[in-house]
Amino acid sequence: MRIIFTGGGTGGHIFPAIAVADELRKSFEGVKILFVGAKGRIEEKIVPENNYKLRTIEIVGLTKKNIIKLPFKFYKSLKNCREILKEFKPDVVVGTGGFASGPMVYSAVKKKIPTIVQEGNSFPGKVTRFLSGKATKVIVSFDETRDYLKRKDNVEKISYPVRNSLVKTDKIGALNYFGLNNGCRTLFVFGGSQGAKGINEAVKNKLKHIYDENINLIWQTGSQSYSGIKELCRMYEDKFKVFEFIGNMKYAYSASDLVICRSGMSSIMELSFLKMPAVLVPFPGSADNHQEKNARTLEKAKACILILQDDLESQMMNVITNTIFNNETLNILGENIFKFADPDSARKIANLIYQLTLN
Repeated sequence: MRIIFTGGGTGGHIFPAIAVADELRKSFEGVKILFVGAKGRIEEKIVPENNYKLRTIEIVGLTKKNIIKLPFKFYKSLKNCREILKEFKPDVVVGTGGFASGPMVYSAVKKKIPTIVQEGNSFPGKVTRFLSGKATKVIVSFDETRDYLKRKDNVEKISYPVRNSLVKTDKIGALNYFGLNNGCRTLFVFGGSQGAKGINEAVKNKLKHIYDENINLIWQTGSQSYSGIKELCRMYEDKFKVFEFIGNMKYAYSASDLVICRSGMSSIMELSFLKMPAVLVPFPGSADNHQEKNARTLEKAKACILILQDDLESQMMNVITNTIFNNETLNILGENIFKFADPDSARKIANLIYQLTLN
């Protein structure tokens, strides 16, 4: 069995592919896997770190800035994709989103190779909307995603896959990992590997309030804000632990009572998988405003608290104090977000891939 996974640009497009690839390796002996991503993007770091081979293509997203060069880049990437397909001879091509997946899935469709498009967001991205009518199967995480797709007969609902390595550990041990053993409630703030400027600024302005409420803070700031925030938090370092990037996220989740983060699909499904109560702050610049649409879906199910970035400064502190000390609210949020998780989703997608190889 020879499988190509294609996608990238963000961890949210790469990690679900890795979760399914890991399941394929575990379940099917001798499977050959190749990742195809965009040159110069984050997949060049993440994929090799997870022990998979990566080929890159030169492609850019559809933005005003790239509108002139996109046709040339897309044509060149199609040529590269045809060469990769001819060389690797995949049985199935799986696209997990992002502009990097478009040329490869499209090229596979043209060669009549079975294809899967996996869409995690509530509102599907441009690539998914374009490819959904052509792909053999489209996998969605939310029922409402079907409404935006041309075909319905090729759509399957399977929850967004999360890496099996991401499991909760003992809370006391996790707190000790961060040097926090004071019995306080713990808030975990992050904005993805690059941080989130809007969230960082709001939290910076409420540091004394958080400290005075006797709340621990674990804060992944991203690289751009790290040094300044680290210095600001020096006077609070008995309760505040600041990091540019946290490699062992399972310890951060396990130590925390409440999370504040963006509402990208990767973050949402990790929260769901681990039953984490969360305040979601959608990135206002996300494509097609998909982050707010993700968060609205969860808010409707009472599975998160949603604060728009423009309201974060005025609402955040009240939301934190009214939530983090309220066990009933924490339990309700945790139980409801867990309903969106499926611990077997990676296995289900792996089995679907296998079925397509038999046809």
